[in-house]
Amino acid sequence: MKIKEFVLETFLRLTSRTCPYGFEDNFVNDVMPLIFPDGIQKDSHGNYFFQIGQSRTIFASHLDTVSKDYIPVTHEFDGNIIRTDGKTTLGADDKAGVTVMLWMIKNNIPGLYYFFIGEEVGCIGSGLAAQYGDFKNNYDRIISFDRRGTDSVITYQSGSRCCSDEFANVLSKELNRVGMKYSKDTGGVYTDSAEFVDIIPECTNISVGYYKEHTTNEHQDIDHLTNLCRACIQVDWEALPVKRDPKVTEWSGYSSYGSYSTYDSYHDDYSDYSEYTTNPKKKRKRRRNKKNDYKTYYDCGTSDLVEFKSHSSFNSFDINTNDKYSWIIEKFFNDKFTYDELQIIKSYYLDMDNDYDKFFYEYLIDQVIDY
Repeated sequence: MKIKEFVLETFLRLTSRTCPYGFEDNFVNDVMPLIFPDGIQKDSHGNYFFQIGQSRTIFASHLDTVSKDYIPVTHEFDGNIIRTDGKTTLGADDKAGVTVMLWMIKNNIPGLYYFFIGEEVGCIGSGLAAQYGDFKNNYDRIISFDRRGTDSVITYQSGSRCCSDEFANVLSKELNRVGMKYSKDTGGVYTDSAEFVDIIPECTNISVGYYKEHTTNEHQDIDHLTNLCRACIQVDWEALPVKRDPKVTEWSGYSSYGSYSTYDSYHDDYSDYSEYTTNPKKKRKRRRNKKNDYKTYYDCGTSDLVEFKSHSSFNSFDINTNDKYSWIIEKFFNDKFTYDELQIIKSYYLDMDNDYDKFFYEYLIDQVIDY
């Protein structure tokens, strides 16, 4: 099958229905039998994986999507853009990544291929795999295919360095051989590869061509996805440089004025503008909050921050230093969103027993287009 036909057919099949966390097995049984390779295995945490050859590389994507229900998706087409009828999310986050990995498997590219569960509710599957699996010293790199846009090779996730600049630059050059424009990007949020930063040197996330993820405006550039698939089977993954020391934690902070600073826990060196100034030796944990199924730590200081602290309840609250609200704003506020999408935010990311979360939820209601 030609690459264009494979990518389009596979992507449409994978996004034929939504797949909220907890329905991954249903999805595999209903949709994947004709797509997954023979011999794929399932680990004790519910993740699916497939091994080709002897390799020190892990490729990662996730099966779950942001949705309340396990329901069919209606596709609409606009040139090279695929979207939905506006009633559901598309699920390109991260079925685009799954598509890339399936094409690589079809072309017998060596590596350990992991299809994780529960990424959207706190990287549950990858967190458990990283904690209990046998990965340390056995792998040099893990590449997630789960980044919006078309040009990012992520070097920082949630403010912490995840791969070296050398690795990102060489990988970008390799991908760009087919005419794309990848470059290193320090603005990563958090995905499955970040769970491995303490045990694997080079952990990155690559743009796969989707936009407006987690909303009913989500759409996929299918031409970019095709080109990425073409590029990924040409990369010599085992030859990529390995420079980052997973024992060294390097933070990238943002001041309220947008200045960068770093904190290196190995050298105990930090600047006055770091978000860690008040407690510079505090090492931020990366595991999900086990009580609440949402990610706890996110990028702060994004350009899309919305000031809502003028309310009397927020006299002492600074949105610029609250990672969770900043991340939600950065993720969702490119456009207005629907009431159903607000309920997804509420269910996945907010704790309604928390006064700040309750106020933030009330603030979000004003941003909804159909409330």
